[in-house]
Amino acid sequence: MKHSHNFMATASTLAIISLVGSVAYAAPEAGSVIGNQAVATYTNSAGDTITVTSNKVETIVQQVAGVTLTSDNTEEIAPGGKAFLPHIITNDGNGPDSFSLTAVEGAGDFDFASVTFYPDADMNGVADSATPITVTPTLAPGEQFGIVIDATAPSTAVAGDIETLAITTTSTLDGTISSDNLDTLTVANGAIMELVKSMVVDKSAGDPNIVDQGDTVEITLTYSNTGLAPSVDYSVEDVLDLRLPYTVASAQWSDRVVAGGLDETNGTGIDATNGSGETIAYQYNSANNTIDFAVSNVASGRTGSVTFEVTIGALAEAGLIENIATQSDNTGVYPPSNTASVYVDEQFAHVIDDTFTQTDTTVVRSLTDDGAAGDDVVTESSDVSQGGVIAFEFVIGNDSNQTDSYALDVVNGDFPTGTTFRFVGSDGVTPIVGSVGPLAAGDATKVTLLATLPTDATPTAAGATNYTASVSATSDQGGAVNTSAAEFDGAVLAAAVDLVNVNTGNEGTGAEPYSDGVAAPWVTELTDPGQAVTFPMSITNQGPTSDSYNLSLATPLPTGWTYEFQLADGTVVTNTGTIRAGDTADFFVVVTPAADAPPLTELVEIALVSPVSEQGDTIVNAVTVNEIVDVSIVASQTVQAAPGGVVDILHTVTNNGNINITEGAILQTGLTEFSGTIYWDQNGDGVLDSSDPVVDNFDDIGGLAAGDTATLIYRVQVASTPGMSEIGTLALGDSLNGATKSDADTANNAVADQIVIVSGDVTLVKTQAIDPACNGNPGTFTKERQDVEPNQCIRYRVVASNSGTSPVDSVEIKDLIPTYTALETACGAACDPTVAPVAGSAVNAATPGSISSTHGTVDPGSFAQLEFTVRVDN
Repeated sequence: MKHSHNFMATASTLAIISLVGSVAYAAPEAGSVIGNQAVATYTNSAGDTITVTSNKVETIVQQVAGVTLTSDNTEEIAPGGKAFLPHIITNDGNGPDSFSLTAVEGAGDFDFASVTFYPDADMNGVADSATPITVTPTLAPGEQFGIVIDATAPSTAVAGDIETLAITTTSTLDGTISSDNLDTLTVANGAIMELVKSMVVDKSAGDPNIVDQGDTVEITLTYSNTGLAPSVDYSVEDVLDLRLPYTVASAQWSDRVVAGGLDETNGTGIDATNGSGETIAYQYNSANNTIDFAVSNVASGRTGSVTFEVTIGALAEAGLIENIATQSDNTGVYPPSNTASVYVDEQFAHVIDDTFTQTDTTVVRSLTDDGAAGDDVVTESSDVSQGGVIAFEFVIGNDSNQTDSYALDVVNGDFPTGTTFRFVGSDGVTPIVGSVGPLAAGDATKVTLLATLPTDATPTAAGATNYTASVSATSDQGGAVNTSAAEFDGAVLAAAVDLVNVNTGNEGTGAEPYSDGVAAPWVTELTDPGQAVTFPMSITNQGPTSDSYNLSLATPLPTGWTYEFQLADGTVVTNTGTIRAGDTADFFVVVTPAADAPPLTELVEIALVSPVSEQGDTIVNAVTVNEIVDVSIVASQTVQAAPGGVVDILHTVTNNGNINITEGAILQTGLTEFSGTIYWDQNGDGVLDSSDPVVDNFDDIGGLAAGDTATLIYRVQVASTPGMSEIGTLALGDSLNGATKSDADTANNAVADQIVIVSGDVTLVKTQAIDPACNGNPGTFTKERQDVEPNQCIRYRVVASNSGTSPVDSVEIKDLIPTYTALETACGAACDPTVAPVAGSAVNAATPGSISSTHGTVDPGSFAQLEFTVRVDN
């Protein structure tokens, strides 16, 4: 940015204006420079118009981490079922970062069988691939990334159980910055008068040693009024378990025995009347296996009961059958009865087969079986590629009288060495962790055995293959084992995938990662530090079936480098998605060198692999970081000095390149009547010390490393004639490092300082101090470059000192609020703008983006000062 200096003609007025700055519009990224330089114009007692500029102060924004995780989930989950919990991670930091993922269970009612993170880059709530992750890809500032948590409840969880997952994502840049969500999962199935329920089993219908199907259960509902007033229109409802069918004409009332039992078919009609004239209306609803009765009046202290029978039905599983009854009257609802129960004894039997007939007569069949039904073998005859997956769907049927679960196992017979086996659930996708089930008595479920052939499996012709494996299911309850067989007789076809560079002659066709077969990359792109390069890539599925491929770099990049895989619309992906056999998919690999990357050539090994077939391909390209040679010096200044006096002018020299500068001229020219000398401010305090050496070359300061700065002090001694002025020029040579390097940008290699001899000598100095907590406690004020983080504060101090022999009047100091900052107002009095001297001075901050102060007259030897605080955008 270039600026013009406007000389103000107002008599006896001093104005100090910052030349760099604007209203802050966006949070600064890491490495942004916040800079300020002020200018002063005033008229002295002789009527001369004098202009001076302050030193320039700079602050470098440091990278800080920030992350937001959204949002909490509250869901229900079935026993043994899964919940898919979506979250979105946002990089709230000001630089690239990745974030680790953790999940911690609470002290709830159960422990999860598994908790797994999957990527959801398109943030549609569905996992992009079946490959788990524990850390996100590198995200740019403000970029979002979706994840889906696959949480599996144990099969032993029961209705009403609650468990929580504390989800945390943590910056890998700064391991202390994290964000949390809490997911709450509830296991769900579906439910003054005292009411007591009892269930008594008569075992005479079957084996007298066990409770089993066909046994009679006598249920008694005993009600008592323990209150002080009668209960009017007292009613009871008992919704019976469907495994306990009601026995018609079995009901009796304690107050009046009725031949043939209470009439359960006459709706609300009265069925019996006791000696006190109290009535009962009893009914049974066969549609939902429910009994209801209503007693007209139950006196205080009165007790009665209703007894009826049920039978343990054919649907009854082994285990506990529980029931409660509910009660109410014309005043409202009373607490329900106790929980009564009957325990059906265990009997065990099950099958794993290609077919099973359930209790409800539904026949469940394997959909992958190409062989005969009921032969206890699941046969797959479809062709499969090398490294491909063969799916065998089996049916597990529970022939026992209780819910059971089953541990699965497979023993390879003659599948090729290296074949891997895993079981997935009835959806054909979800991995089975632990046992299958629980499976109700008489019910069946499906499981699929996935056999993944090795990538080097020998191709075979159809009909020439006969692979077999033995599959078994073991009852968790009774320990019984049942077996079946998986048989493959299809062809094994060759599978392949090809990754190539596009738009460059399709370099990399075939399986060779290097262009010369040894170490040479296929494509090399040139770039500058911090500038991204893009490699257009193409993937062709050369196999016989659809497949998808995970994308990665096979070898890590240097620290500070980043990479992304992008679709044509810019979407960041980690998996190609499904590519049909013979089809091609395009994507881009975007590699960004570190902002301070030295000149080098870095190999980029791009890799893909199928999570299903494990087929893959790699290509090695390269990024060459250009050598940047650039030194600069800032900033030109206008200063004044008393007759015969000296003035020290500060300048900052910066190595903007990516190589170290070891040698190069640092020269000063232009002074004839004045004399000037360049010193190196070794300790960076902005003050010329006796130990600061004279310099005329970079080797006098020990060279300057890439990205580093050095402060020079240009001391000029002037003549004794007021009004005389000269311009001294400081220039950096463009021939560097022993003439082996040339500066690529010489436009910033020189500054011109105007030195004016005045009788009224005003010097202008601007310093800064970092206030990390924004609480009014800044550090040491300095002219030197400082480091600051977003949301921290900078305290500025501008001092106009009259070192001349005459007063100056109507002193006014003006400054602009720098870019990336805003005037701090939330800190309170500790951060408010201040002026000196207090008497006769005032602050004006009414104009957005600027601040000023007025001070009246400044006498020789006195000064005017303005301090204010800005907060760096967050």
